[in-house]
Amino acid sequence: MPPFLASADWVAWIMLGLFLGILLVAASFWLLARRHLALRRNGWDAAGTSRVSESTVALPQCWLAIPGTNTQAIGHALQLSNPKLCPWAEGVAASEEGRIFIAAPVQGWTLVVGAALPTPEEDADLLFHFLVQLSQSLGEVQYFRHQPALSHHAWVHARGGHIVRAYAWAGETLWNQGNPTPAESRLRLRCHPYGSALEELPFTELAALAHNTERVPALAARWGVDPAAHALRARRQPGLLGEWLAARSA
Repeated sequence: MPPFLASADWVAWIMLGLFLGILLVAASFWLLARRHLALRRNGWDAAGTSRVSESTVALPQCWLAIPGTNTQAIGHALQLSNPKLCPWAEGVAASEEGRIFIAAPVQGWTLVVGAALPTPEEDADLLFHFLVQLSQSLGEVQYFRHQPALSHHAWVHARGGHIVRAYAWAGETLWNQGNPTPAESRLRLRCHPYGSALEELPFTELAALAHNTERVPALAARWGVDPAAHALRARRQPGLLGEWLAARSA
């Protein structure tokens, strides 16, 4: 075989290898792009956390997540009076003044926000009875609270009048009931037993308290509904704003 033909064969093989390599790289990028777009459509980023942050939507410090779309039934269970339709921004702003706002349902879930909702640091027993009674009426209720400035945080899952899981921290462990859920483990949330207080914890635990507080919205998403993504969709339709009889009589 003449030398120039052998050289041409080697060049052809090299060119073919380069071509196949380019095809492989292009296919890899195409698959990654498809996965990224699929995650974005579902409200998640490549790390598996919500891509809708609190900088995009200002989340309330306390909210309820309720599976169901019957806004009127939820309002009745909460004993709201003088209900009226209003958009998300107006409803959330008014909820900071003692009223309760029931956002428009999205994908089978409804969010309820309001500064008047019970908090564990004010009265853990009141919160317990409130969620037990509400879950008796509605079947299932999830409660979330996070206050980044003080690293206060709480999450509760109530079903059929029973507390499935609850944890609340506000300078000390106020509530720890049921077994930690798989979602809590995946998010590396640290739950302290009853009797634990801030002054008794080692300095290294302070970062864990902040981590718990920051991850409350992520836990809510894993339990059922991402509050930030839900808020972006719920703001397209009016929700229900009303006065809370329980708060007025307290």
